[in-house]
Amino acid sequence: MSRLTRFLKNRFDEYVELHTDVGRAIRATIAFGVPLVVCHWLHQPLEAVFISTAALNLSLPDLRGAYRARFGILALVTLIATSSALLGVLAGQNMIAAVGAMGLVALGGGVWRHLSADYGPGMAVSSALFFLIGLPQQGPAREALRLAELVACGGLVASVIHCCAWFIRPQHALRYAVAETWVAASDLAAAMRPTAVPDKKARAAATARAERELRAALDRTFVILGAVKGPKQAALLTHLEEMRREVVHLTTRLIALHASLEPILDRPGFARCVPVVDSVLKSLSDAARSTALALIMHRAENLAACRVRLRRSQHLLKGLESQMASVPAGGMAATEARAALEQVEKALPRIAEALGQTTDRVVAPHGFSANLPDIGALSLQSLGSWLHPTGRLDPVLVRHSVRMAVFTMLAVGLYKGFDIPRGYWIAFTIMVVLQPDYGSTRQRAAARIGGTVTGIILAGVLVWFKMPLWLTDVLAILSAPFFAYYVRHRYGLAIFFITVNLVLVLDTLSLPPRDVLIVRVLATLGGGILALVAARLFWPIWEGENFPALLAAAVRANRTFLLSMSPWFGMPAVETPNPLMAKRRAENANRYLAASVERLLSEPAGRRENPARAAALATYNQRITRVLTVLAVQLPEAAQPADSVITSVAAQLSLILEIMARVFASDCQDLLVKELDAALGKLEGDFAAAHIFAMNDPQLMASPGGLVWVQLAKMIAELRAMLLALQMPPPNATQPARPGLAESTK
Repeated sequence: MSRLTRFLKNRFDEYVELHTDVGRAIRATIAFGVPLVVCHWLHQPLEAVFISTAALNLSLPDLRGAYRARFGILALVTLIATSSALLGVLAGQNMIAAVGAMGLVALGGGVWRHLSADYGPGMAVSSALFFLIGLPQQGPAREALRLAELVACGGLVASVIHCCAWFIRPQHALRYAVAETWVAASDLAAAMRPTAVPDKKARAAATARAERELRAALDRTFVILGAVKGPKQAALLTHLEEMRREVVHLTTRLIALHASLEPILDRPGFARCVPVVDSVLKSLSDAARSTALALIMHRAENLAACRVRLRRSQHLLKGLESQMASVPAGGMAATEARAALEQVEKALPRIAEALGQTTDRVVAPHGFSANLPDIGALSLQSLGSWLHPTGRLDPVLVRHSVRMAVFTMLAVGLYKGFDIPRGYWIAFTIMVVLQPDYGSTRQRAAARIGGTVTGIILAGVLVWFKMPLWLTDVLAILSAPFFAYYVRHRYGLAIFFITVNLVLVLDTLSLPPRDVLIVRVLATLGGGILALVAARLFWPIWEGENFPALLAAAVRANRTFLLSMSPWFGMPAVETPNPLMAKRRAENANRYLAASVERLLSEPAGRRENPARAAALATYNQRITRVLTVLAVQLPEAAQPADSVITSVAAQLSLILEIMARVFASDCQDLLVKELDAALGKLEGDFAAAHIFAMNDPQLMASPGGLVWVQLAKMIAELRAMLLALQMPPPNATQPARPGLAESTK
């Protein structure tokens, strides 16, 4: 029994340590529930609403960095919320003042977004929320100060909850940042499992999503590690940077393995290997997650458990390799997959060695330290590490901020001018729904309206039963963790839970439930409609206009990735980043391109690019990146010097990628399309002759050099597919359209 208890405790600790959503849900529950219960026990229902709401909202940020920086962020967020509430009460006395102050708050939100991509959006929403809450609280300055005090108390509660977590688990900032990348690697391996996600399309979508999340985590870690300098941290930084490189190496090989296995997973002769493939990927996922936990805890027992999992993964990889060698008629695909398995196996011992360097040298503290061992210096760089403003103002952000200010001012004017009951919800809906582009605004509006309506229905049923106060509090508290857990990933579901929460809390004030429910729905509908109108008519930003430039940038990023491997291809060296950095840029470009496709699909049919063509082009470019990733793994072991034909093919591929980028950037000019077709046709002819010669020697094709030939063939096929995708007609078109990318947006 004790063994089971210890196992469950370890799994719970591991889950909480490695999932920020769980930690945020726990913080939100405590921050909301404690002041609610205490205030109701003291018979202060109005104070309960303001303090618990403030504590809930200000407990949501996932803080990163040194303790001093986190204290600074908490203090600043609390100050902004308190000042906004104070401004709301003072400005609420006069309609013109209220409208003008709303504009300032909205523009201030744009400033926060410019200064920090991590915390800026949350600060913008919080400042608007507490300003709008203050608007209807009309009265003398004493009332303004009272509301500000209540919001400050909520901020203090949220700050205490954040700080108490540091006593339980010291927040080693650099370790946690690197650990996040290993958690993302674990999620990537889990998404590739064939039995966990049996549907091939669903598995491909889950893998692509996991790749994007991994890329985002790697970018955050790259920035965090690069911002910390100093002799005290030099040794640990070196080891953590090595762990960051190891996760890049491992995931690069995982992506290569996945690309090799996908074509043969459904073959009848390979069926007996599928369970072993699933076990290998599950073991690698567990090992990556265990590595993350060892990085955070840096204890000997965590390191020992991680090494056991890494060894198990090595054994399973060897077993899978043996099974695949006995598969009849496996062909080149099986040979390629076995080579990828070997590359993954070689990476695991290096991970164990590098992890030991970050664990054995440090004894985990059991108490609370005012200094982070990882970032110990009190410096402006440390305190301001969460601020990452760009060198210049983003025109899109400027337009969005101005549009936000204009329409929230309009909403406040309607609320004050027509004395709409609780009409401030209209302005707040605009604040959270309106996005820089129409597609994202439409998605957010649908999620908020759907979540609000369904939440109102459930809350209305609960309120109708006239529950006792203690039961109402329990249900309101239970809804808080679900809101905090889903707010980052499933916005509609989060709105459902926060709507239930709000209605239950307001019910404790003995307000007419029918008025609350109806006004909430109507205000949400009104705000959502105004946000859609703003995104559609006022300074609109259409994704169809951005997509060609993003696609051209993604193709050029692939070309840079290819050129970064010039020495391995036998080509003259060119000035490019190293392959790992080039891979990072290519994956980021694909991430931006995928987000663009999602936004484009939500635009009006008359304004958007052919969605099937856009999705196909983005997918083919992603596959080229994966082919290049496999090449980056295989090329260092290929025969040297490189074959002259391979050198010629690589040079032609570089030229074709540049022509293709110019095709997309120029909206597919006919001359460039013909030039691309001719260059690709010549390459296909040259490659076919050379490839047939190589296929005459099976032993050569099973060698590292032969595997490079296979990847080059795949890349040429993907380029031809991209060219064919340009000629896809729009849906329901009777005649093929000119292959321009943005003709429907002009």
